[in-house]
Parts: sequence; C-alpha cells; structure tokens
Amino acid sequence: MCSPPLVGREAERRQLREAAVPATIVLLAGTAGTGKTRLVQELHEATSGTVLTGHCPPRAAPFPYAPVIEALREAPIPTGLSPLCGALAPLLPEHGTALPPPLPPVGPAAEHHRTYRALTELLGTLGPTVLVLEDMQWIDPPTRDLLTYLAPRLPPNLTLVLTYRPEELPHTFPVAALAARTPPGTSHHEITLGPLTPEHVHTLAQHLLTTDPTPTDARRLHTWTGGLPLAVVETLHHLSHLPTAPGEPAVPTTPPVPAPLRDWILDQLRSVDRDTRRLVRAACVLDRPATDTQLARVADLPETRADRALARAHQHGLLHPTDSTTLAPRTPLLRQACYTALPRDKRRHLHRASLHVLGEQDEPPHDRMAHHAREAGLLDAWTDHAEHAADQALTQGEDATAVALLRDALNRDSLPPQRRCALALKLGRAALTGLSAEHTTDLLRDVLDTPGLPATERGELRMELGLLLLNQASQNRSARGELVRAAAELSSRPALAARVMCALAVPRSTPDPVSTHRRWMEQAVAAAQRSQDPAVDQTVRVNQATLLAQIGDPAAWEVALPDPGTTSPRTDPQALARRREFARASLNLADAAVILGHYDRADRHLSDATGSCDPYIHESARVLHLILDWNRGHWSDLAERTEHDLRSRRLAHLHSVTAELTVVRAALALAQGDPATARTHLERILPGPHHQGPDYTVPVRAFAAGLLARLALAQEDPNTAWKQVEGLVSLIASKGIWVWAADLVPGMEALLLCRRQAVAQDLCTRLRAGLRGTSAPAAQAALVRFEAALAHHRGQHDRALHLYTEAEAAYREMPRPYDAALAREAGAHTHLASDRRQDPGPGVTALQAALAEYTELGATWDAARVRRRLREHGVAVPPARRGGAGDNRLSPRENEITVLAAQGHTNREIAALLHLSPRTVETHVANALAKLGLRSRRDLTAPTSPEPTTWSPTTDRTT
Repeated sequence: MCSPPLVGREAERRQLREAAVPATIVLLAGTAGTGKTRLVQELHEATSGTVLTGHCPPRAAPFPYAPVIEALREAPIPTGLSPLCGALAPLLPEHGTALPPPLPPVGPAAEHHRTYRALTELLGTLGPTVLVLEDMQWIDPPTRDLLTYLAPRLPPNLTLVLTYRPEELPHTFPVAALAARTPPGTSHHEITLGPLTPEHVHTLAQHLLTTDPTPTDARRLHTWTGGLPLAVVETLHHLSHLPTAPGEPAVPTTPPVPAPLRDWILDQLRSVDRDTRRLVRAACVLDRPATDTQLARVADLPETRADRALARAHQHGLLHPTDSTTLAPRTPLLRQACYTALPRDKRRHLHRASLHVLGEQDEPPHDRMAHHAREAGLLDAWTDHAEHAADQALTQGEDATAVALLRDALNRDSLPPQRRCALALKLGRAALTGLSAEHTTDLLRDVLDTPGLPATERGELRMELGLLLLNQASQNRSARGELVRAAAELSSRPALAARVMCALAVPRSTPDPVSTHRRWMEQAVAAAQRSQDPAVDQTVRVNQATLLAQIGDPAAWEVALPDPGTTSPRTDPQALARRREFARASLNLADAAVILGHYDRADRHLSDATGSCDPYIHESARVLHLILDWNRGHWSDLAERTEHDLRSRRLAHLHSVTAELTVVRAALALAQGDPATARTHLERILPGPHHQGPDYTVPVRAFAAGLLARLALAQEDPNTAWKQVEGLVSLIASKGIWVWAADLVPGMEALLLCRRQAVAQDLCTRLRAGLRGTSAPAAQAALVRFEAALAHHRGQHDRALHLYTEAEAAYREMPRPYDAALAREAGAHTHLASDRRQDPGPGVTALQAALAEYTELGATWDAARVRRRLREHGVAVPPARRGGAGDNRLSPRENEITVLAAQGHTNREIAALLHLSPRTVETHVANALAKLGLRSRRDLTAPTSPEPTTWSPTTDRTT
C-alpha cells in the first residue's frame, strides 16, 4: 500500500494535535480504510515527546499484551526502576539489561496484577509520551484488562490514543467507557473519520496522477470507492502507472482494481462468517438493489440465518440500504472485487438463482434477466429476455438501451437465422435515433448475407441499413445504393416502400438532379396513400417538407407537420412516434433554414428539436446552434465549445455532426489567424479523391471548400482556389440546387484572377437562374457579391459599389456580420480603385469601418489584411493586441514569422498569410535567425503549446 498526502482531514488533524497533551485519552474511530493510521502519523510532528505505537494483531488467539509490548520495544527505558518492573523482563527481553532482574513466579492472578502495576510504573517514568494502540477491535483479553486497570491510574505524563473500527469492536470491550474511568484532571477526546468528499478526491487525484483530472473524474472515482481514502489512493496510484490515450478520461468509468486493494477487500470479506459472505456474494451477483428476501433466496439461506447475516453485513459496512426496502453492495469497487474473485461454477450458480428469483416478480426486469441468463450460460433465455427488454425500452423511448441489448443478443453465434433477422430489424429501427451506427451497420450487413432470406425481409433490413448509412454514418453513396435496392424488394409492402422512397427524395451528395428527387417523392406519396397508414403519411410529409426546404422552395414552410400532442409518450406509443416525427421535422427544417439564411426561422425549429429525447436529434440540433453562433458572429467561446465537442467520445462516430463541428472550428481558426489549424481541420472534410471515408453533405463540403479557396487566394494562388470549389460547383449544377452555392463564391471569384471572366460570367448567370423563385437569403447575398466582383473586374466601379452595398445590407439582415464586413472591405477596395486620382477618403473610411468590425469579432487574420492596406494609403493604425507570448529576443513581427516558418511555411506562404511582401518576410527570418544564433530555418522549432497560436500583426509600422 502506498503512503498518500493527507487530504480532507484538516479538522481531524487539528483536533488530534490539540488533544495530544499529557493526561489525555483520545479515541479515534473509523471504518477500515478511512486513514486512522495515516492520521496518527501526524503525532510525530505534533509533540516533542516520545511517540510509541503498537498494533493489535488480527489473530484468533492473540499474544497477551501484544500492542503494548510492540510499542515498548522502541521505548527509552530509564534507570532507577523499582524491582516491580522486573516482572516485565520476560515480556521485553530486548530491554533485559535496563530492567531489574525477573521476579520469582507467583500465581496467575497475582502475575497479571504485578504486570499491570509494572507497566503503569514504566509508562509513568518515560517522560512526555504518546502511546498509540491501533486496531482495538482485535484487542486481546490481557490488554483489555490492562487498559481497564490503567485508565483510573493514567500517568500524568501519558497521552493514550486508541484507534478502532466501531463496526467490529467486541461487545465485551466498550472502549468509550474507559474515558469514564479516568482520574480527575484527565481529559478525553473522540474523533470519528468518515469518507472523503468528491472535492477531497479531486485534490488527491491532482497530487497522484500524471494527467490533469477533472471534477468529473473525481466524482466518478468517489462513486466507485465510496470516498474510502485507502481505496481512492490505491486506485489513483495504480492509474498513475497506466498509459492514458488522448481524449480518454483520467479515471475510467470502471477503474481497474489493483492487486493490493483487491486482496485487502477480499481479506475484509474473509473476516466475516460464511453466511455473511454468501449474502454479500449474492448481492454482488445481483448487482442491483435487492430486498432481504431476494438476497436470502439467491444466497440459499434460511430466513433466520439470513437475518443474522444481513445484520452482520450491514454492521461491517459490506451492504448498505438504497431505500427502505432494498440493499446493495456498499460500493461498485466492493462489488467488482468480490464478483471477479468468485469461481466460475459458483458465479454461474448464483446467476441462475438470480434469474429464477427475478422472474417471480410481477413485472420482471428483462434487461437484468438477460444479463443473468447470459452469464449463466442459458443462451435461449438470454435472447428471449434481451428481446423483451428491448421491446420495453423502445416503448418507453429508450432506444440507446434497446440498441445495446439487441447488439449483445445478435453476437450469439448459435442464433437461428429467422430469429437473427427479427432482432436485426429491431436493432436497425432503434439505432436510427442513436449516436453511433458503426457496429450496427456491420451486424445488419452480416444478417443480409444470410442465405434464404425472403425478399421483403431482406428489403426491410436493407432499408434500415440504408437509413443508418444515410444519417449517422454519412455514407450517402452507399446508402443510396442500399435504398434503391430496398425500394425494389419492398414493392409489395407500400408502407415500407414509402419510407424508402421518401428517404431517396431528400437531396444528398449523390449527383441525382432535383427532378429525380421529386420523382421519388411522388412515388413515396402514392405508396403512402396505398398503405393507408397515418404514421407513414407523417413520415412522407416530413421528408416532403425537407426536400422543399433543401432546394429553397418557399412551399416548404407551408407543409403541415405532425402534431406532437400533449400525451405522455411513455404511456402512448403513438404519441411517442408523433413526437419523434415532429422533432425530426423540426431538425430537418432548422438545418435547411441555417443553410438558406433564415436564422429566425431556424431558431424556432431548433427550440422544438433541442428538447428531443433522441440523442441523434438532440446532438444535431446542438451543433446547428454552434453554426448559427458562427454565422451571427457570436465567437467569444465558440472555439472552446467546438473543441470540447470534437474531443467527445460520445460524438466520435456521429460523422455528420463532427463534420459540422470541424468546419466551424476551421472557420474560426482561419478568421482568428491560425491558418495551419484551419487547414488541418479542413483536410479531414475534403481529404482527397481516393478517400474511402464518409461523404459529407454538399453544404458542409461547400463551407469547407470555400474556406480552402480563401486560403489559396491569400497565398496568391487563384488557380488552386478555383480547383477547391470546381467539383462542388459541378455537382451543384448537375443537381440544380444552387441555394447550396453560397459559401463557394470566394472560389468562383478566383476565376476572375485566372483571367477566365467568361466562365465566371456564365457561372453567375447560372447561379442567378438557379436562385430564381427560391427563398435563400444567404445564396442571394452571395450572388450579389459575385455580381459586384464581376462589375469591379470590368471596371464598372459605380455598379460594383452599389452591389457591394446591397450584399452588405443583405448579410446584415440575416445577420452575418463577418460576411457583411467582407463585403464592406471589398467595396472599400472598389472605392480606392476608382478614386486613385481623386480623394481616397471614402475608401479609407470603409476600410477603417471593416477593421473595426473585424476587431470586434476577433477576426485577426482579416484585420491584418486591412491594416496593411490602410498603411499602404498612409493611414496610421493602432497596434493590434498580441495573442500569445513569444521569444523576448525577437520583435512581435519576428515572432509571428518564425512561428509560421517553424511549421514549414515558405516565405511566399507567410507573406500571403500575414499580408506582407515576400522580401519583407525574408528580411525578418534572417534577422530572427541571427538573434537566436541559428544557422538555418530548419533549426526553428514550432511552439509546443496544445492551443493553436494566434497570429496577428502587432505594430503599425509600414513593413
């Protein structure tokens, strides 16, 4: 066992130190593992006298006076003792030369009395002394009688400290009664140690772990150990020697049990009688609060013996009441140590007994019964109970529970094919509302490979697989293939066919034109009418509204959505289905509203979707809120929130959500002057032509491509900027959904710098035609901005100024303040281009206004660009606030440039990123290398901080 820092015992330590004065008895109580021994170690620092410590050994026939003799072995024996102390010579042979000669033998009673007197005399001659006797619950009778004799005769120089476990103290030794026997002038103190609080556990974790534990880690460990100091310290000590993967919590949900702690717990169990052990083992196998009767029956104990065993288990702190009728193991740690120590045959026997006892309840807990049946080796019973439990969970809207149960059941090797298919269908339905489809899609594919499946069952399985691939997995092309095949296989089942067809009607990343999506929707409506199923009609109407909204058709907002109703979904399955369809509709319409630029409408639909009990809908809605915050310029803590969610293991396999988080994080990084981090994130969304991972939705990919185009333009590479968006422009054109093109305009404008004005003009014409009749403020504003760029390129400055002003106003109305500032900056450049021989005042004023907006938003990258333009026109601008510390031997500008150079950027790239000339960058790099004493830029090292470096110009000098 390791020695920990003393945490959470400040009050008790103070009380013990104040009590450690002569002529005092201190009673220190606490259950096993609460740190009594660790606390009394503080007495060595609290007193200038001698501290003697002895322990009562846990033996059935302990040695007489064992703790006192152990303590006196280290005592400084004085000279001049009376002949009476010779009675101690046989007990303390170590001090034979210091003690008087042994006395002649007498009868047993006289011998005990002589020994009591001799020990009392010896303790009285030692000077100021603290005598600590530990584990009084194991006290031997002679020592007990000695203390009874000593208490009324307590030497005035002696402090007597007794530690004990109250739950194990024998009835024959009421230790607290010793205080009533002390002579006048003697004081006594009672100190009781309880468990640590979660805050104390957090402090210990910070001391003992090499990682940085969170309060959540501390609460998890507190729950696991019950706050028992010994268990907390041993677990932390063990965890400190284990590797922790990035993103993993410092304390796992089920921490490992180190061998010393396991053996200590099992030793506590061995210290109780056989019936009590049987009862505790039954509670550990049941693993849920159970009644006295259930525990007795699983342990196979008669009522009378069970009652006595229950009392002892409670007395020793092995079981604790969870309410007025049930008991459970004191801690999950105790349960784990006890359960894993059980031999396999005994464990199976107890699981079978648990299954039998739980099955007699009026409402059997099928989830627990499935667990017990599996562990007992009863495979058919396991499958039956797992299916019953999944059905109950689905009825109550607890789909994640149903998924876990069904996945578990489907892993059974000997499952009959028909049963396997039925369970797989339920699994597919349940997984649609969850956060991860990775294992479920693999299971469904395995079941689809089963020979001899009827076409309709195969079609239904394929439908569930396709929907999972479409939503959670973001594998749109694979999903389309499965759904098209499912539609053919389900031709005789119109209700299911309608679900498949309306899913195919929603536009995704496949090249199908809008006309194809509309045809699928027409077929879905017809199939729903044939089915005469109101639930199917609701599903089709939701997807019909989704289709119309995705293509910018104003009729989307007129489609009647399912009524969520007011009936509790837990008591009415139809109410649950309606509420889920309403939440799904709200999410889909909110998503489309965000893409289109209808942010107030998005807010209304998100308020309906965010409260959904379905994890997929809830998390998707939460991320849409983050996208809205980006668009609206609410950036203050947006980076931290997106980073937190990107590190979340809970969302790791929800690819559609993590893609949106990734693009928002990249957009922030770029605007805030960290292009390297932005590029890293964006390459995860657009990794390359041979990537086999998720194929994200077109709006997400368009957002990413537009940012990469801006990066390329900053590096004066318009050809790359156009290539970043070219494929998506072609896809959008083939689909005819031009409302998705709003974020691609920077790459489309790059055509003008590539001297491909005709192509740019053609794109603008097609974009204008594609937006005709739609309600898409974001795309409409982007179109006006594109038209302004074309006018500027043609030298039509007045028209360009008018259009940039119109675009800026449109962005502000949504609102999208960052895009509005970009439009204002572009308009300023048009002013300056048209007023070269006249007063540049209006252009400079517009640039200063854009700079103020960028500064307020925190868009340091854009602010740097505007500062440079202002300096080029002779305008002094105040220095920007520096985002981070650098080498104090370098100027702020040199620090910025060396950070980028250390990350591998060329001088030309750095010049584009910081809006400087390549020659200026070259000069700064040379100066920095000279100051740092380095020969080459290869010797520069990138910063090791885990947070992205913020680069911003820090001087108003013309560079």
